[in-house]
Order: sequence, then structure tokens, then C-alpha cells
Amino acid sequence: MMKKRNVIFATLTTATLMTSLAFTGASTSNASNGEISFIEVKQSSYEREKLSVGKAKFLIQDQLVKIPKGIEKKLREVPSDNTLYVVQFNGPITESERQALVDAGVEVGDYIPDYAFIINSSSSNLSKVKNIKNVESVEALLPLYKFDPQLFEHGASDVIKATIQTVKGKKEKVTAKGITELLQYGYKNDVVFVSKDYEYKLLNDEAAKIIKVNNVQSTYGLDGYGQTVAVADTGLDTGRNDSSMHEAFRGHITNIYAWGRTNNSSDPNGHGTHVAGSVLGNGSMAKGMAPRANLVFQSIMDSSGGLGGLPSDLKTLFSQAYNAGARIHTNSWGAPVNGAYTTDSRQVDEYVWNTDMTLLFAAGNEGSGSQTISAPGTAKNAITVGASENNRSSFGSYADNPNDVAVFSSRGPTSDGRIKPDVMAPGTYILSARSSLAPDSSFWGNYNSKYAYMGGTSMATPIVAGSVALLREHFMDNRGVTPKPSLVKAALIAGAVNMGEGYPSNNQGWGRVSLDQSLNIGFINESRSLRTGETAKYSYTADGTDELKISLVWTDYPGSTSAATTLVNDLDLIITSPSGKVYVGNDFSSPYNNNWDSKNNVENVFITLSEKGTYTIEIDAYNVPSGSQDFSLAVLN
Repeated sequence: MMKKRNVIFATLTTATLMTSLAFTGASTSNASNGEISFIEVKQSSYEREKLSVGKAKFLIQDQLVKIPKGIEKKLREVPSDNTLYVVQFNGPITESERQALVDAGVEVGDYIPDYAFIINSSSSNLSKVKNIKNVESVEALLPLYKFDPQLFEHGASDVIKATIQTVKGKKEKVTAKGITELLQYGYKNDVVFVSKDYEYKLLNDEAAKIIKVNNVQSTYGLDGYGQTVAVADTGLDTGRNDSSMHEAFRGHITNIYAWGRTNNSSDPNGHGTHVAGSVLGNGSMAKGMAPRANLVFQSIMDSSGGLGGLPSDLKTLFSQAYNAGARIHTNSWGAPVNGAYTTDSRQVDEYVWNTDMTLLFAAGNEGSGSQTISAPGTAKNAITVGASENNRSSFGSYADNPNDVAVFSSRGPTSDGRIKPDVMAPGTYILSARSSLAPDSSFWGNYNSKYAYMGGTSMATPIVAGSVALLREHFMDNRGVTPKPSLVKAALIAGAVNMGEGYPSNNQGWGRVSLDQSLNIGFINESRSLRTGETAKYSYTADGTDELKISLVWTDYPGSTSAATTLVNDLDLIITSPSGKVYVGNDFSSPYNNNWDSKNNVENVFITLSEKGTYTIEIDAYNVPSGSQDFSLAVLN
């Protein structure tokens, strides 16, 4: 049940608003029909019904797994030298409670929903931990909880390739003959999770019209100037930044890096050249979304044609691009993991948590079944892109309806129930640059010797990446703000158009990108952070003539790969209409205020028939165990 609090407030005047925001560090902007005004931050008086039993739950507990006879008993035995424990609190965790763990002399590790931490502690400090206020229990972390359930599908003599995640977040690849040999890692105090080792693969004009890029290029004069986009893919045409390079990229390559083949960034596959062309190609026959943006290219294809150039720690890949000036990083590759949150997904979340860089990943080509999102596209803080059809009816049913989800596009939800993909873009028969070294068999069809058609969520993702370059250019040049990754994501979602799937949808996510709408949002690029129990309050005046879309996005703290739920910091979006009707984020069933979302770091309220007058927008910090949480808000009316 929800208890409405009684708070008296007054909408701030523009002068008062700008004065107050000058001290808080938040960025705000008018929308087309109204103004977002900050009111206050105070302690919340909402009562939210808990959606679960309020105990830590590990991934292996949340799935039906048949564990070989005798092994489960062994994995429930606690080693004598164990130093890993699960500290269970009795409710939402405050910053002072987390600090109390640190003060007790323990190393605080992953958060495990609901209301628990993994800690690394000597036995002598456990009594201090047990005496911390609101600590309900302290129990040893069982070796069983460290294992990916899919590992137990292997036979006793199978050769198993696995990935070990350490307490420090590092990963190591190991090989074991049979599950029994793999069990040794469950007893190590520096290991928190053991998972399958997944092999990454590629996830293979009109698109600009469909997502309204042509409109914003002509209306706002946007072309990506001043923006730098990084692409990690097979290679880039000849691999040399000279006159031999494809015409689409000459003059705006910042750096080319070879990760998979020594001093060789060429593209005998064709995938990387095509992807880069969709982002920012400036050729004679086909242009990318942001044709004046600069390119940082990272060639990750190895000599065998695989993606062996990918580092074990993806953060090193992203950091290289960031240091070269890129603030957008697009990735059209992934591994089919049935929607699982992997160590690499966590690395993506960790990088965005610490660095203002927008990371995009293809959803995958494992459709049309549910729970088929590829990793690292399962990351919370990435923008995960699915593929819709193009508008090239001459190519048949694969490209004759922009409102259709491409049959191959991976669907959500993730294995822990989060909504993915985030947005859609055309991904069938996309015309872009062709590598001069790639054979005809690499493409869906040739246009000429320099341009070709390809398809896949691989092709949809760079279209969105190029759109993000235009979005950042607009925010920085026309609206005076450098958008955080959470604002970029919120703007894309608020501006997206429903493809007929309804909300929430595991097929289309939040809809197909419509950049002209995303540019017209009102927004909060909030640097103010909320702690457990606090609420930020805003007002917004709507004219009542159009649909009202309000999107809340926050960059969440990295989740635990061993947890059944990956959300760490849990915020709630609460909207009160001029007549007093209350809506809560991601509840799209009448009365729209009964179901609280405890899984997603994206929450939306879409009101088809909006009222004229002032809406109250509240961001409630229900549970923020990481200490504090900032956020972004986008409003379209």
C-alpha cells in the first residue's frame, strides 16, 4: 500500500530556480510545453510494500538446477579457512550502516538483494559486525552460491571452459575436466563467482529517415562536429589512415588501434567497416548518422577471424578510447548467455559508474524467443539496442515495415527480469561502407564496390551511436550542458516511439529511436545524490494536449554476478497529476500505482491523456546501499 505524504510546496519562479540550481550543480531545461522546476530534497514519507521476502538470494537459488548427486552436499560445506560471509540487514541499507561495516575492519564486497553484502572478514571481526544496528544475521558464503547454474549441465568427463571472478572484480579463464575438478574454485577466498566461459561473436540513407536523423540534421544543423565515437570491431578497411582508406573515413580518424593482430587493423571480414560507416561515414553514396564526428577505431579481430583481441578486462578497452577523446563507445558483438549478467556485464556497469562515457551494445541475434539478450548487452548501464525492420520493401518481408521487430533480434527480459533491449533502430538491409578487403559473402548484397547491405543488431547499434553523437552535440552546443550517460539514455527512451508492442515490452524495449523528439525533452542532468530515505521533488507544467512521457534513469552501482537480482540502488519514480492521481514508475496496469519496480534502473510513466496543469515529479530513494545515487530525468509533452 502507498501512503501519500502531506507536503506543502510552491513552484519556483525562473529566477529562484536558476539561483537554487547554481548551488546544487544540477542542469535543467525547459521542454516544449512546460518547465521542470526543482522544489526540495527531504526525507521520504512514502510507504512501499516490499516485493520479496527481504533476504539475500543468489542466482543458483533462483533457478531450477539439477546438481549431480553428492556435489551439492560438498558445496554446502564451509571450508575451515573461510573469510567470506553474507551480512543480512533487516531492511533498506543506509550510508551509515555500510560505513559501520568498514569501521568494523571488514572488506565490503558485492551487494546481494535484498539488503545484504558479501564481506571479507577475519573471524575476530565478526562479533563487531553482528553488533551493528539492523544487522539480522551473518552467515558464511557457501561455495554453492559461487557457481553459475549452467555449469552443472556438463557431464562428469566434459572439458569445461570457465571464467573465475575474484573479490577484486578481476576475471581469469580456466579449464577443468568435469565439474568435480572445477569445484576447487568454490573454496577459494578470493573467488566470488565461477561461470561458463562464453565466446563472443559479431552481431551482424533509409535508417536516418526512420529514426528522424534527417529531420534534426536539417532543422538544427547537427552533423556530429566536435564529437568523437569509438568503435571496437573487426577492422577498418585497409587499416591504414592514409589515402588507401575508404573515402567515408578519410579526414576524421583520430586513432586506429590493433588489439587482435600485431600492427594490423585491416578488415578482411567487412563487419567493422560497415559498422563504422553507419556511425559517421561521410562517403559519396551513403552517409552515417554523424558524418562530421571523429572516429577512434579499435580492431579486436584475431588472426583466426574471431574476437580474440578483446581484453579480459573490458575497462582497459574503454579507457584507451576515452583517453583518445571518445565519449561514446559502440559495440556490435556479444555472447549468447540467455540474458545472464556476466562478469563482462559487470565490467561495463563499473566503467560507466566511474566514467562519463556512453556505452552501447547490440542486443544479439538470438531471437525471436524470450530471454535471449546477449552479454555484455545485459549490463544495466549500457544502452542495449535491438533491431527493427528497414523501409526497403523491394528486399521483401525482412525490410517492409519499420514498426516490425526484426525476426532475429534478441528479446528480453534479462535472466533477472529486467526490461531489455532499451531501444530499437533499423537493422535490416542497412547500406553502409564496404571494406575493400572483404569478400561478397560477407554482405547481404552489394550496392557497388564501395558500399554494401548488411543486417543484424550489429547494424542497428551504430545507428543509435551516431544518433547519440548528434544528441550530445545538441545538448552541448545548443543547451549548454554536457549530458551524463544516464541523461543520454533517458532522452532516447523518452523520445522513442511505440512500435505497437505496448509497455513494457520485451520485444521492443521502450520503442524505436526518434531523435527529433529526444532533442525536445525537458531534462534534469542531476548531480545531486540521494541517500536511502530521501526524496527529490520537482514540478512540471503540462498543456494537456499531448501524451506526457517521464523517464527516470540512473547509473547503477555494479551488481553481483552471483545474485538473483542485479539492481543495487533502488529509486522510485512517483508522479502526481494536477487532479491528484498518482502514478509509479513502470506500472502500466490500472490503477498505475500498485506495483513497485525493484529490478530496473530505468523507470517510466507514460500518460496518454495528460491533464492540463502542474504535475509533481518525485524521485524516492527506497534503498541505496552504495551510499548515494544521482540520476537523470527526461520529460516529453
